[in-house]
Amino acid sequence: MKKIKVLISDFQFLTREGLIHMVQEKDAFELAGVVEGAEELMKSVLQQHPDVLLMDYQSDDPVLRSLLNQVVASKATNVLIITNEDKKEHIKPLLDMGIKGIVTKKCSQGEILNAIESVSKNSRFYCNRILDLLIDNSSEEKEVDCEPTDLSPREYEVLQLITKGHKTVQIADELNVSVHTINSHRKNILKKLNLKSPTELIVYAMETGLVKA
Repeated sequence: MKKIKVLISDFQFLTREGLIHMVQEKDAFELAGVVEGAEELMKSVLQQHPDVLLMDYQSDDPVLRSLLNQVVASKATNVLIITNEDKKEHIKPLLDMGIKGIVTKKCSQGEILNAIESVSKNSRFYCNRILDLLIDNSSEEKEVDCEPTDLSPREYEVLQLITKGHKTVQIADELNVSVHTINSHRKNILKKLNLKSPTELIVYAMETGLVKA
């Protein structure tokens, strides 16, 4: 079975060493390389062709932001951001940029490894802390569990059709499955995203960029 190649980019020594250890002890992963300076980032991505670039992000670093834009535009790899950012205005631009996955440094090792695996498959992955920041319009911070939120490809199909206004029967016909199956998908999606209603689901999906209008 082919291993998932991970390139790590983190300019802080302790964090970088922790990520290296985490990737190396997972049999399904291969450490493609380590980027220790901004000037090496784009060159390493193009040379190593990693499945995932696991990258530290700080919104107040314009050089890093510019490099991240270049990496995404190159389409040479899928990007998983790991960050300490805790404000919506700092996270939302990452979604607009096309970042596939975002986790925080408060997430567990297992959650980060799950995120790497999901992003390597071109799936989106945002931990609940990040989702909470994106859908909470109040200034009051909430303490939430940083559990992984990864929808399956089929669940993303169902979500996209829901946001287009399709009813359950229409979705079932289009995907050639039963109404019961679609209802199960809807319940699973709401549960994974910690939402209570289809209306909340549509607003959330459009705001966070999980689906496009």
